[in-house]
Amino acid sequence: MTMNATYKCEHIRKTVLALILFFALGNSVKAQQKAMYTQYMFNGMAINPAYMAVDEMLAVTMLTRHQWVGFDGAPNTQTISIHTPYKTSNTFYGAILTRDNIGEVITETGGNLSLSRRVKIGDISWLALGVNAGVSYFSALYRNTNLPSPTVSSDGTFIDERANRINLGMGVMFFNKKYYLGLSSPHFYYRDISDPRRSYPPTAYRPHFLLQTGGLFKMSADIKFRPSILIKYVDGSPIQFDVNTNVLLKEKFWIGTSYRYMDSFSVLGSIYLTPTILFGYSYDLPNNNVNSAQKSSHELMFQFRLPVKGRNPLACFF
Repeated sequence: MTMNATYKCEHIRKTVLALILFFALGNSVKAQQKAMYTQYMFNGMAINPAYMAVDEMLAVTMLTRHQWVGFDGAPNTQTISIHTPYKTSNTFYGAILTRDNIGEVITETGGNLSLSRRVKIGDISWLALGVNAGVSYFSALYRNTNLPSPTVSSDGTFIDERANRINLGMGVMFFNKKYYLGLSSPHFYYRDISDPRRSYPPTAYRPHFLLQTGGLFKMSADIKFRPSILIKYVDGSPIQFDVNTNVLLKEKFWIGTSYRYMDSFSVLGSIYLTPTILFGYSYDLPNNNVNSAQKSSHELMFQFRLPVKGRNPLACFF
């Protein structure tokens, strides 16, 4: 391939990415979307702080997600979370660090602390309430795109921004050994705390509301079935939902599929390297209006779990 042809191909790639970012970033100003994960069922605290109460062990989960692989500056997200029960009580606490990047334009890095408390309902069920609070640093440098004159947008949409933000969230979950039902808004109060005298408006944000349900069913001595559904609502955006099915084989392998409405199909696979160390991978194939330009997404997950003194690891719910 000649140098001129190589330059043209690179220019086309950047132009396509800029167009995708134009629509993605434009929508984010109207109703900014927080990062979503395909393997959320293995890191429930990221979407509902009350989820910690289903686990009787200390768990550390690391996840990296790379979207639109093949495009320079494509979105990517990294998280590391830890949660644990407090001694032998019905109190649980945890923390999560997140870095979210979109197209070398928008970057947000921050962390949240979470606290959850559960109470028993009847003989076999529990009700948990969780809250989370945190801070983050947000920057939006639209000059890094190929969009025409992004830093002098007449309507104030594409103006470079840097801000410190605070976040408050909450969640509730009902669960037993067979199924769970949860409702949460992990970024319910999400506001800038930077200089109020600045001349440009803060990025618009509306709370995310997440409804989740799922179960774990023993099909045979070697097979367990784990379906789940996640529904996300943000005012000003279409309702989005994930439908997932996962199967556990011989307490060793998780295999599954997922469908995200108007977005993607996914395949998932995880393996227990040891009884307490889990490694997972998911592959997303786009199914939306830009799938001719958008490429696949990949997600890697690593989790290890440790017993807590005075707790029964076999009592973990999911």
